[in-house]
Amino acid sequence: MQQLGSLFGISHAAAHRVITRLATPLAELLGPPPTDRRELWIVDATLIPDHDQQRTAKSKNYRRSVNVQIVCRARDRRVVAVGNARPGNRNDIVVFRETLGTVLPEHPRLSGDGGYRGSDRIRTPRREPDGRIIKDRNYQRFHKHRAVAEHTIARLTDHQILRQCRRRGNAIDHAVAGVAALHNLKFDIQ
Repeated sequence: MQQLGSLFGISHAAAHRVITRLATPLAELLGPPPTDRRELWIVDATLIPDHDQQRTAKSKNYRRSVNVQIVCRARDRRVVAVGNARPGNRNDIVVFRETLGTVLPEHPRLSGDGGYRGSDRIRTPRREPDGRIIKDRNYQRFHKHRAVAEHTIARLTDHQILRQCRRRGNAIDHAVAGVAALHNLKFDIQ
């Protein structure tokens, strides 16, 4: 907020008020997911550090974080849907079922990593009976698609508002959806 305030020549409190007022309309720019069933969608989760003690939990990054599910399109790295934040100590499949599993339409080409085992909606790498991943040609293609999701999440979490999030309540959900909408607008401009 201090950087925005100095950039526009206003106080950081005024910048905070403007951002708070614009967060909800900016989050609504993401819109509903597209209905094209031929596209490959990739789901992945990210941990976002947050200072809201009621929404966070200590997670594997040893910080108080929230777990946010992000679905992107493999062809152009466009964000399709963003789930609501849940405490960071929850498993990816649990958070997916609670947030996007109820909202996201059935999609035949939804792919996820090994954290989504046990879901009949999400394709994961094939495994041997002992649980090891079968590393064949299909796995190599799967691994390339997973890299698309990781790059997309890296671009989203590169924004300062998500690296040191001080939003409270539902504002973290609006911040993530707003950053995803801005990410998609960048593709519209090109």
